[in-house]
Amino acid sequence: MEHPILFLSLILDKLGLPAYGGNTVLAKLLAPYMVYSYFTCLFLIIIGKWGTAKLELIPRGKQNFFEFIVEALRDFSRDNLPNEEVFRMTFPLIATFFLYILTANLIGLIPGFMSPTANLNVTLGCTLITIVYYHFLGFRFHGLGYLKSFMGPIIWIAPMMIPIEIFSHIGRILSLSFRLFGNLVSKEILLGILVMLAGPFLAPLPVMVLGVLVCFIQALVFIVLSLAYFAGAVEEHH
Repeated sequence: MEHPILFLSLILDKLGLPAYGGNTVLAKLLAPYMVYSYFTCLFLIIIGKWGTAKLELIPRGKQNFFEFIVEALRDFSRDNLPNEEVFRMTFPLIATFFLYILTANLIGLIPGFMSPTANLNVTLGCTLITIVYYHFLGFRFHGLGYLKSFMGPIIWIAPMMIPIEIFSHIGRILSLSFRLFGNLVSKEILLGILVMLAGPFLAPLPVMVLGVLVCFIQALVFIVLSLAYFAGAVEEHH
């Protein structure tokens, strides 16, 4: 099976580096989904530096655009969290997730690029960060009493509730990671099929337009579920 034509991987391959995966550590670090994930992070760092290079009291131009994005994320996060302390502890992570996932989704629409989020390793990594952090919040706000949320409202039903809660939390890992991965990889596959069958120009355009909407929706769904998990971890359990 031929490798897809990926711009960055092609450059690495020409330099004699294992750009298409393998069993060595370097090959795994330079796998296409890793390379394009690095590219996404670098792009966001450069955009962030550029957008904050010259801040003004009355924003205009690029500062106005970036402040709109940050304020929209801030207000949305604050409205879905129970108090200001939780908001301050989670907003940087939520904003990072949204910007990274959205950018990683969108770059897959550029010829010669791929969406890192179309690889399960990337979406699972983001999901595990969310899972670990909301358990951290649970212990941070409730101490060891957080474990009571796994036991149910009555102690004698704890032997039944604990396995149910464990499977429920495992289900969150599968749901959060596979939803993002499945939607993005299906977009990639559909675009590839259309390019092969109908050419690289007009035929894929409707799917690419729909793909832009999917990119936004999937980034939003990920942070909505993350916010719900964070809020659930810190709320009082009755």
